[in-house]
Amino acid sequence: MPDCALVALETASAQGNPAAKVELAQELLKEGTPGGAERAVRLLTGVAERGDGWAAILLASLYRQGEVVEQDGAKVVALLEPLAKGGNAGALTGLGELYLTGARNMPKDVPLAAEYLERAAATGDLWGKFQLALLLIDGNGVDRDLEQAVELLEEVSQTGDPWVLITLGDLYAKGLVPPAEKAIPYFEKAAATGNTAALTRLAQAYQTGLGSEAADPAKSREFWEAAVAKGDSFAQINLALLLLDDGGRAAVDRAVKLLDAGAARGEAWPATILADLLVRGEKVPQDAQRAVALLAPLADGGSAAAQVALSDIYAKGAGDVAADPSRAFALIDAAYEQGEAQAASRLGFMLVRGEGTKQDISRGLGLLDQAVSRSTDPWLAIDVGALLAAGDVVPVDGAKAIAMFKKAADLGSAAGLFRLGISYRDGVGDVEPDPVMARTYLGRAADMGDNASRVTLAQMLLSSDVRADVDKGVLLLEAATKEYDAWGTTSLAALLLEGRVLPKDGERVRALLEPLAEEGSAAALAMLGDLYVKGADPIVADPSVGRGYYEKAAALGELGAKNKLGLMLLAGEAGPGDAGRGLQLLREVAEAGDGWAKIQLGDALTQGGAVDVDAVAARDYYQRALDQGIAAGAVKLGLLYLNGAGTLRPDPVKAAEFFEAAAADGDDLARIQLALMYFEGRGVARDVGQSLTLLGDAAQDSAWANGILGGYYADGRYGEPDYAKARDYFDRAVALGDASGSFRFGGLLSSGPLAKEHRQEGLELVRGAVSQGVPGAAVEMARLEMMGVAGAEGGKAAEQRLLAEVKRENPAALRLLLQLYRAGGGGLSPSIAKAKASLDQYGGLLQPDAATFESMALQAAGPPTLDAMRAVGDSFGKLGAGDVTQAVQMLFWSNKNAYVYVLQQQLKKAERYGGPLDGRLTRGTIAALNAACRASSSETRVCSMGPLTPDYAVMMSKQIAGFDMGVAVN
Repeated sequence: MPDCALVALETASAQGNPAAKVELAQELLKEGTPGGAERAVRLLTGVAERGDGWAAILLASLYRQGEVVEQDGAKVVALLEPLAKGGNAGALTGLGELYLTGARNMPKDVPLAAEYLERAAATGDLWGKFQLALLLIDGNGVDRDLEQAVELLEEVSQTGDPWVLITLGDLYAKGLVPPAEKAIPYFEKAAATGNTAALTRLAQAYQTGLGSEAADPAKSREFWEAAVAKGDSFAQINLALLLLDDGGRAAVDRAVKLLDAGAARGEAWPATILADLLVRGEKVPQDAQRAVALLAPLADGGSAAAQVALSDIYAKGAGDVAADPSRAFALIDAAYEQGEAQAASRLGFMLVRGEGTKQDISRGLGLLDQAVSRSTDPWLAIDVGALLAAGDVVPVDGAKAIAMFKKAADLGSAAGLFRLGISYRDGVGDVEPDPVMARTYLGRAADMGDNASRVTLAQMLLSSDVRADVDKGVLLLEAATKEYDAWGTTSLAALLLEGRVLPKDGERVRALLEPLAEEGSAAALAMLGDLYVKGADPIVADPSVGRGYYEKAAALGELGAKNKLGLMLLAGEAGPGDAGRGLQLLREVAEAGDGWAKIQLGDALTQGGAVDVDAVAARDYYQRALDQGIAAGAVKLGLLYLNGAGTLRPDPVKAAEFFEAAAADGDDLARIQLALMYFEGRGVARDVGQSLTLLGDAAQDSAWANGILGGYYADGRYGEPDYAKARDYFDRAVALGDASGSFRFGGLLSSGPLAKEHRQEGLELVRGAVSQGVPGAAVEMARLEMMGVAGAEGGKAAEQRLLAEVKRENPAALRLLLQLYRAGGGGLSPSIAKAKASLDQYGGLLQPDAATFESMALQAAGPPTLDAMRAVGDSFGKLGAGDVTQAVQMLFWSNKNAYVYVLQQQLKKAERYGGPLDGRLTRGTIAALNAACRASSSETRVCSMGPLTPDYAVMMSKQIAGFDMGVAVN
């Protein structure tokens, strides 16, 4: 107020003018000086005591607010109540406001406040109507009445007050009163007055859409710009976020300027946003030091938001800012002390994990409980639940974990429902698996559109024996696929590729996977590899194309693709071999925790071929797989110790121990191997009854076990032949998928102890299998013909049959044909020349070990000269462990000197024989052989028979099979 006007007021006031005194008091209050405020109170008190209503109302407001004078509710009532009784609207509204909040000497009384405000509104007082409307909207202490509130606000809005218009708009925008889009005209009227809050509300409405009003990015930005032009900081930040979403260079630069301006004003929100951009380095160059410089002053000044953001940087480090867990903890602790909502949970996690401070699980869990109870963020409850379910930092608490997941689910989180489903599917802590509950929760999440739940529930349903469940599982995968969910799509493609639940459809598999593959999905690339390696009608198998897909998936780190590519590289399948890279890929998969890759590595290192045999490394990989709970590891260890490999010699006793352990866990292969050992008394005391028990246990599901039992009762080696039992077991083997069971039974009936009564039946079984094209049947028929049990001209018939099979590229037929030419049979004389010619012409059909074996057999077919025996010994040293037993027995029957020579050679390698290599059974040779025989078997009866007996040859063949085949001897 100009000085001259103030002088005039002073003069009028001194002359006793009550109006001048009131106006002068108001001016003094505006100045805000202590002396002026005290004088203003004295002026108002004097005028009020003379009955001036306006002075009384102003003075009452001072006593209600308690800023200029000490708050005193009783004085407010004393000043206003007389006026209120006379219907003074200002007094009625003042009393209403007093009772809404309460004051010193006067408790809060909302119903009484409502009465005063209703009386004020009845007089037409606009402020009373507005306050009453706010009370009716809040509904705290009075009945909520939105309809009356809207009526009151509509009346008051006629004044054009922007805040009244905004209040009306908020009612519609928040959905308290429909329709939501009706908010926009109110915001527009308020915005027309230049109100920035109205401008920001319009910007938000058009940014996301409101009711039937669709989103309009252009309009939204227009209103943000208008609010920014008026200096609204909230609008500046939101416009910056909008510009960052735009992503263009100019837009990002302007966003940074807006955020910089807010940070320069000392505002925490824009500073934390800009700091996050600088730390991540995505839309702006990474500059973690600058992020720290932005946040540190705010954090030091007590900004909890800045303390949280700065703690995040120091927790893990960023760019050139090193991690500093202790500092991160101190910052989050400071934020927690200020009551920052996010800080409690972060502090809790740090205490539980001992990050930047001494671990304090009890306090940490207490803080997490507190944070979850106060938070409406479902992900916090999920994270705490996951902590309690994992058991890696704190003991597993299944019940509490489930309670956390339920809290998240109650907050509307599909992820919370998903975690509940998983918890009940697998069980957690003391909470046992409950498939019904699992399906219920996963179903609820699936109904909310959660694709992870759809796929997980589908997997459960697809394993059901109920067709309706399976069909529902397929529908869930179809629903996930329609939403372009990668997991759902690849799961559906797997069903179409497998052909068990759905018919195989290679074309649809390709159509499902190729779009994902183009987007860089490693899983889709790997499955396309499967499609082309295996083929699925109408897609023809093309392993070279499949290998290319495996390459792409492996480059993206897909473990399954690495595994399959590694095996292809080892085998040289569908492209050049690369044993070194193949092993490396398998190692990568194994080191990533894949137990089966460890098994495959062990197999590769045991079998040799493309890689050097390393039985010790193989043993270690098998043991690591077993330690991961893969029972096959025990079986593989058993086989390794049974047969030996490389420098690892056979140890049947240890083999039996591994087989016993695996058999006890229900492994059928282990049962069968152990049964065979009990049959032979190898590594265990001979016990045919125990063999039959083990085979009987395995025969429930194993075709092989049934075939062995069938052979037991058909060949009479270990007990009396029993035709009925033999037939029953072979029938079961066929029913379990072993098509060869029919002709193998036929072969035993034709040539074994049951032949007298059942030879014709046996021959018919084999001929039937031949006519049906059962693999191996033609070779079995030729074997019987060579034995002379299938006709007088059996040898010639066998020759013709085997030649036909060889032309069909059957390696087993070639090997039997070579045997026929070497030894003759069925009336056909031996012909070493035919054997050599056949091996030269068709030897490419054989694997390297098999080709070596056949070459050695031809070498042994000639005169037993020392050079010939050395050639046999050299070839023998190149055989794989699996061919040694057969090779020794073949030499025993075809060339006794060569047989003795290789026994001498192998014993010398094992440092068990020191005599010459000459193929002669000298005293020294016999002594060394008998010592080795007794060392390898409890069957002393066999060892006493002498080296030139069949059982002795069998025993020694098994013994030397474990020696290192590649060691040179002089």
